[in-house]
Amino acid sequence: MESRWKILSQFAFPNIQTDLSLLLVDDDSIRELNRVRRSKDYSTDVLSFPLSFDLIPWELPPTKKKSFGPILSLGEIVISWDTCKAQAKTIGHSEEDEFFRLFVHGFLHLIGYDHERGEEDEALMKEKEDLCLDLVLGP
Repeated sequence: MESRWKILSQFAFPNIQTDLSLLLVDDDSIRELNRVRRSKDYSTDVLSFPLSFDLIPWELPPTKKKSFGPILSLGEIVISWDTCKAQAKTIGHSEEDEFFRLFVHGFLHLIGYDHERGEEDEALMKEKEDLCLDLVLGP
């Protein structure tokens, strides 16, 4: 996990130390988080709570340098392990591959990408997901 996170982190933020929180929870817990934090009363596979980027996505791959201080805390990713396992079985790939698919999806939300803003943003996020998944899982 750590080596794949380093690959993704260094790709997105070269020469910047980054940090995030990752929680693996069950369906009941993610449903409660979704209800309390987003007013949506249902379980989901992944939630992200960004600290630094929200409306304007960070460019991938980056073309500009920006100073963030000694460490850049990106926020929190919450993954339902119950849903991760079920989706892996349904899709037909490993739980590890599904975990990283959800992790990358959450990571992109942390750095400002959001498929729920419209078709154009959805296509852009899909493009960046594919790029990041190739980095952490291989083409």
